Amino acid sequence: MKLPADRTGQSTMHLDEELRESERIRVQTAFGCITGARAANGAAVFLEVPYALPPVRFADPEPLPADFRYEDKEYTREHSYCPQPHNDGQAQGKLFEDKVGLGKPSENCLFMNIVSPPTFPAEQGLPVKVYIHGGFLQFGSPHGLGSQAQYISAERSEVWVNVGYRLSAFGFLASDSPPLSGNFGFRDQWLALLWIKDNISSFGGDPNRIEVNGLSAGAHSVHQLLHFASHLPEGVPAPFTSAVLQSNSIVCAPRTPAELRPQFAALCEALKIDPASPDALERLRAVPAEDITRVIETDALGIELGTFRGCWDGKWLPESPNPMQWQRSGGFARSLKTKGVKSIVVGDLTEEWYLYSIAHPVKTVEDIVANLTRYFPQDMVHSLMQHYGEPPSPEEVHLPVRMLARDLYDAGFPFVRYEIRWTPEQLRPEGYVTHGSDRALWAFREPDLTEKQQEIAKSWLSRVSEEIEAVESAGEASAGAQRNAGAGRGPEY
Repeated sequence: MKLPADRTGQSTMHLDEELRESERIRVQTAFGCITGARAANGAAVFLEVPYALPPVRFADPEPLPADFRYEDKEYTREHSYCPQPHNDGQAQGKLFEDKVGLGKPSENCLFMNIVSPPTFPAEQGLPVKVYIHGGFLQFGSPHGLGSQAQYISAERSEVWVNVGYRLSAFGFLASDSPPLSGNFGFRDQWLALLWIKDNISSFGGDPNRIEVNGLSAGAHSVHQLLHFASHLPEGVPAPFTSAVLQSNSIVCAPRTPAELRPQFAALCEALKIDPASPDALERLRAVPAEDITRVIETDALGIELGTFRGCWDGKWLPESPNPMQWQRSGGFARSLKTKGVKSIVVGDLTEEWYLYSIAHPVKTVEDIVANLTRYFPQDMVHSLMQHYGEPPSPEEVHLPVRMLARDLYDAGFPFVRYEIRWTPEQLRPEGYVTHGSDRALWAFREPDLTEKQQEIAKSWLSRVSEEIEAVESAGEASAGAQRNAGAGRGPEY
């Protein structure tokens, strides 16, 4: 089947379209029977399977109760995606629907897309790969073309799960007054992992072989999930056994609720709500979602306050120790071992900077400070400006990746450090081996790759898998980890 393509030759066929006339497949779950369909290559696909109840705005997600039953319908359509602003500079030249799917914005976005290989249901006990999409924690959807998993699932006989979570203000608004803990998007992801652990065997997956991986903000999310897992009560295992962080991780402790109160106030004021009013939060909950995204994407909050990120609230991450001190001390790595996490993969590309340069255009030093303030506390911004004095890709990607690799190595934790120096030529913006241009390799995006590039992608995926097996068997960082200034054992492409 010849797939439609954009001007770069990349396939623009959505799963929603591919599944419309294909064979149906039914699966029995703990919450009832659901109907999916076969993709063109035979992979079994189930779209928008709920893993939580419809969320209450600015509240933690709630798991499906034991008596919950899935709606009797076909789970083969892209009906919805999380409401989000449209000012996504890094998606220039891409159709919005190719990033979020063919549906409409809905706050009821706590669902996952599940893909099992063509051998399902005959083959069971397959490795499970959970993908968390990127987009600065502000943009994206599991329906994005780069998230499609039918190709990688079929190629490597793996069950893939792409997770939807709340974004922007809906996922990460926080304040100390009124009390608003934030981190709703991270809690969504955690609840999804618990659902996967309990239910993925219905789709042929092995609940004891779950890898969580993510790109960009998805990698940052994976790092957050790892930190959360490291503080689980004694005897409680993590709902995954390994992790892959592609081009990002945490670089410093997030802002506190008190530090984020000005952002809450700015959002209220942009919507004509008095932030000091005792009913400010309830009024904010009643505002139409499109009004919230509109004031964000028009910079009505100001550049510094228009990006919503994680919060150091003492609940998602404990008040003490500081998360980066916990990681540096080795406590993070030692605890993960006791939680059943066997390995971590972390890496980056050689020219990450280019995509950030178009996402956050910089003309003056003041622009640099304003854009850094989107992501980091003031003291961190000051330190970064003193050290780098240039746009944010070194601290947004390379620095946190290197810090995590260093800390895992020093703690003797089994990890793989990679660096990518080549990506498919037709997928490089302006020819740069930049942020996200490796996605087609990780997802084995067969329609976007030449035959030679497909062979390279297969080799890459096999090599990474071999490296993971090696460090897991050794139970510690490989002796080769001293390469790249202690960066870790791993392949370079």
